[in-house]
Order: sequence, then structure tokens, then C-alpha cells
Amino acid sequence: MLKKLTLTLCFTALLFPAMAKDEPTPSRLYDEGIPENGFLTLKTGKYTLPIDAASGWTIEKMFYGDHQFGLSNGHYGTVLTPKGGKWWGTGHKEGGREVVHFLKLTVDGKQVPIQQDETVSGKRIELIKDSTIWKFKTQVKIILTDDYIFEHTQIEALEDCELSVLYYFMHIFPTTTTRWMAQLPDGSTETGPLEHAGNHQIQKNTRWVAQFDPPAQQAYVCYTPKVITGSQSASMIWDLDRYHKYYLRQNKGEKFTKGQKLDFTVLVKAVPNENGDWKATQKAAKQLMTRFPPVD
Repeated sequence: MLKKLTLTLCFTALLFPAMAKDEPTPSRLYDEGIPENGFLTLKTGKYTLPIDAASGWTIEKMFYGDHQFGLSNGHYGTVLTPKGGKWWGTGHKEGGREVVHFLKLTVDGKQVPIQQDETVSGKRIELIKDSTIWKFKTQVKIILTDDYIFEHTQIEALEDCELSVLYYFMHIFPTTTTRWMAQLPDGSTETGPLEHAGNHQIQKNTRWVAQFDPPAQQAYVCYTPKVITGSQSASMIWDLDRYHKYYLRQNKGEKFTKGQKLDFTVLVKAVPNENGDWKATQKAAKQLMTRFPPVD
């Protein structure tokens, strides 16, 4: 009887090898020591910024005081599609995953260890990330203060390649915003409605763009000291009924040579006490431009 049972088990193992042994442990995506799941929350007196490990250590949502002005129903950061390919970057998996290699967290000038599902508080918090998105080496620096959210992203082509699109920065603002204002590179301003129309508003290169949120009596400004330009570049708000997502598109189809670099910054600021006349918003944008002068 024992001999018959042994033969049966051996035969089963040959036919169904997955049943005969434990499933292999999935390999790591990020470099050793980089957490692949969980959240790290950055907090100053006015801003709270949860960072999502699973989405390539990118912003998950944004708070000013107790008010959430950055939603979590989409991705922040940098994404791209190779020519003829699918999405890479942040939480996208369609084409391939962003691979995180290095993280460094500094709080008020002191480097501190990175722990999953913890909150770090300070007056000035800096998070640096090195990663690879498809054929691009990427370094991201996020600085959180009581005055703004600073995002600086550098990318470098590791080999000759071609893209269908590169969204350099993305931010997800609430559907309670009803109007936008933009300053163009020549200093002129334009405004327009947000009505969940399903289209893209603005679609021009801009110095800064703001959205007005009447229920919160706030506006949200995104300022780029160096205007983000490239092949068919554009600053756009996707005016949907689930979010008013703000894209800074660097290109819509562009070839890169090995070693070619892009280097851009965006500052995000919540503006309280905005009543719709844009005075508080324009004052806040001017202060950002004084602190971080425009780069031509």
C-alpha cells in the first residue's frame, strides 16, 4: 500500500509540478532596502503629503490644513509612453514599472531613516528619489514647507529612444473647482470655466496655472520657474466629473538621444481666502516668482 501511494505522489508531481512544491517568492521590483508597499506621510504645520511606495514613491494626495485639495483617484509624478507602447511610471503597469533605486529623507537638515506607514513632521522636509522609468534615469526631489510643495524632476535618456507622450508633472485637483486662471510666458493672463465638460482646458505653454475652489474659498497654484516646453508641449486641465487633473506635457512625440536631459520644477501652493476675483491668487503667484525667479 505504501509503495502504491509513493508512486501515485511521484506521478502527480510530474503532471502538476506547481502542486508538488511551494510557489516561488516573487522577486523584488525596487532595489534592496527600498520598501515596495505602504505610505510615508510628510507633514509641516500647514501641509500634509502622503507618499505611496507602491506607486513608485510618488505623491498619493495633498492636504492644506484639514482640507484635501489633492485627490487620490489618479497618479502624480512623471509618466510616459514609448512610441507604439503603453504607460510607464508612477503606479502604471501597462507598459512596465518604474523601478526605485534610492531614497533619502531629510527633516530640518537632519537625515532620518525611512519607515513604512509613519508620519514625519518638520518645518522643511526633503525627499530624494532615484529611479528608472523605461529608458530614462530619473531623480526627483520633493521639498515640503509651510509655504509650498516643491517638486524638481530630472530625467536622462539611457539610450536613443522615441516617445509618444511625456507627462512631466501631474496633479489631481477636486471637481469643486469652477474656474482656472493661467499666466502665459509673455506675462498675459487667461481665464476659463471648469464644467466637467470632458475636454482639456488651456492647452498652451504657461508660467503658472491656478484653479478656484469656491466651497473651500481657496485656489491652487502650480508654478513652473522654467516653462515646460518640448514637441507639442502644453499645460492642460482634464475637466472631468471625477477630477480636474492638471497635466504639464513636455512632448507629444519626440526623439531622445543617449545622454539627453530634461530638468524642470513645479511649485504647488494652496491659496486661502480666494473669493474668485483672483487677487489672492495673483499675489501668491507673484511671491513664488520672487522667491524662485523665472528661468528663460
